[in-house]
Amino acid sequence: MDRFINLNMELMKSVDVRKHTIRNITLSAMLLAVLIVQEELLIFLPNIQFTVVLLMVYAAILPYSMLISLTVGYVIIDSLIMGSFNMLYVVPMLIGWILLVLVSKKLQHQKIWILIMVSFIFGFVYGWLFIPSKFLEIGIDRLWPYFISDLPFEIMMAISNIVTVILLYVPLKKLLLSLMNQSSSEL
Repeated sequence: MDRFINLNMELMKSVDVRKHTIRNITLSAMLLAVLIVQEELLIFLPNIQFTVVLLMVYAAILPYSMLISLTVGYVIIDSLIMGSFNMLYVVPMLIGWILLVLVSKKLQHQKIWILIMVSFIFGFVYGWLFIPSKFLEIGIDRLWPYFISDLPFEIMMAISNIVTVILLYVPLKKLLLSLMNQSSSEL
């Protein structure tokens, strides 16, 4: 009888783990879809998007394993949609977005003004991560003109990041937490 009970308990655990895994995969797919769709909807606005605030919210809630896979998936899909699946662009994007989620994860319990500063600084850091690739692509003699011409776009991204984090970080975090708590209580 004990053997039957132990076997039954193991089966129950595996079913629970499978439900949890399916839930995580579904959640990751939905959050990834939100990242991609919002970017596509705002593509007509240069460097204006909700990607930074969304990834910061995801970092505050999701475990590292989901964050990294979500970020890698985002970079791959975004690169394929934009038609630029070139390692000169994919690698800096991957480094930039993973850096953002790792820093955001570490700072998830900090005051909002710290997150606002991180989002502002990220607007510049993200652009600077492409400098080595641009050096390889266009040469050193054209690097400064590239940097100068990219600066207005970095400023737009930094300001956009500040605005979106101020306006959306707290409400999106509350919404995602409530949705996650609601769905976990239904299991």
